[in-house]
Amino acid sequence: MTANPKWPEIIHSLFPGQTATDRPDIVSWVFEQKKKALLKLIDSGFFGISIAHIHSIEFQKRGLSHIHLLIFLHPQDHICNSHHINSMISAQLPDPQLQPLLFAKVTKYMLHGLCSVDNPQAKCMVNGKCSKCFPKEYRERTDWAKESYPLYARPNNGLIFECNGAKFTNQYMVPYCSQLLLLFDCYLNIEISVGLGTIKYLSKYIYKGPDRTTMEISGGMQDEIKAHLDGRFIGPTEAYWKIFEFNMHGESPAVQHLPIHLPNECYVNFHAHQTVNEVLVRQNVKKT
Repeated sequence: MTANPKWPEIIHSLFPGQTATDRPDIVSWVFEQKKKALLKLIDSGFFGISIAHIHSIEFQKRGLSHIHLLIFLHPQDHICNSHHINSMISAQLPDPQLQPLLFAKVTKYMLHGLCSVDNPQAKCMVNGKCSKCFPKEYRERTDWAKESYPLYARPNNGLIFECNGAKFTNQYMVPYCSQLLLLFDCYLNIEISVGLGTIKYLSKYIYKGPDRTTMEISGGMQDEIKAHLDGRFIGPTEAYWKIFEFNMHGESPAVQHLPIHLPNECYVNFHAHQTVNEVLVRQNVKKT
């Protein structure tokens, strides 16, 4: 979920002539409350019984904060078939006549920009292909996929959204939950994790920490302090987030594995060339 600078809570708090970029403190406060509301909704059973979840906060270079959230459901609420998936997630354009409000929000937040043969110069293009695999193939039904995300239904039903001369179909839809989209009014991508591969991908965002890079500067004396500052970027929204001491990471339940063991059954590390007697007489061998 990514912050929306047009949220009413932000707009109504600005002074005349100000925009959201002028008040990163307000953006941070509002996003923190939206994050809490999302977590409370999930804990209340929106998707079913939630037995655990972990999340991490990141910040775009333009300053907008977003949350990566991984939810673990109780076995009785595990998503087990295509009908269950379709009741929660959609990758289709809604009917503008039957659902005009949802259509407006979907076309505003949940469309991947034109790429591939329609726009070879798009930022998502890598080696002539879209790094996000858009446009997707048309599909009449939702199918499971091993060690990946489900293949969501994207029927070729003739629904088209036109914007600035570009035409978008179901092939460019980012999966979304209609109830959450209407409630939070922002970009909110939701996926079903099938297999360990997708969980590892999501966990990468949660545990990887801030972006880093290694640089080498040659020629003359190197000012290490200046080099560190030049290679470090903190936007104003992230700065206020840390000033307000909002959590960058969270997990529920907060369980930490401790190395508890029975007497004389602790783990012992040793080199292969050492004998058993050498290991046993080593000092502190019985301490953890």
